[in-house]
Amino acid sequence: MFFVVFFCNIMYMRFNQQILVKHKYGITAQWVSEDFSYTAIATYYQQEKESENIDGELVKYKTWVLGNCSGPWTGITPDKKELIIIDGYEKERNEISGQATLILTCINASTNGNNALNNIWKANKIGFE
Repeated sequence: MFFVVFFCNIMYMRFNQQILVKHKYGITAQWVSEDFSYTAIATYYQQEKESENIDGELVKYKTWVLGNCSGPWTGITPDKKELIIIDGYEKERNEISGQATLILTCINASTNGNNALNNIWKANKIGFE
């Protein structure tokens, strides 16, 4: 029984929120594993889009997009030309990508996004005044 519990704990690596930074290039979120051996990063940038308003006029606006979400599950092919997903980190990847998606929802919200962000991100935040 002890072996099974010990084995399960090794198979799932817990990540803690570290910092969320808004800077001139976008937004970066960082998580660190409890044993400080791995980090996970999500990066966001603004993208300009065009759409018609209710009067049929073309308007431009900016929205945040998730550019990257990587961690120990991210690797490269032997020829170093493509990213790959490394098996064995599904729970960790799902947890971090879920949080990254929630952050994206909050930063794109037109109403109360900052309050929602404060509810889900408990670690340090810089640049979100």
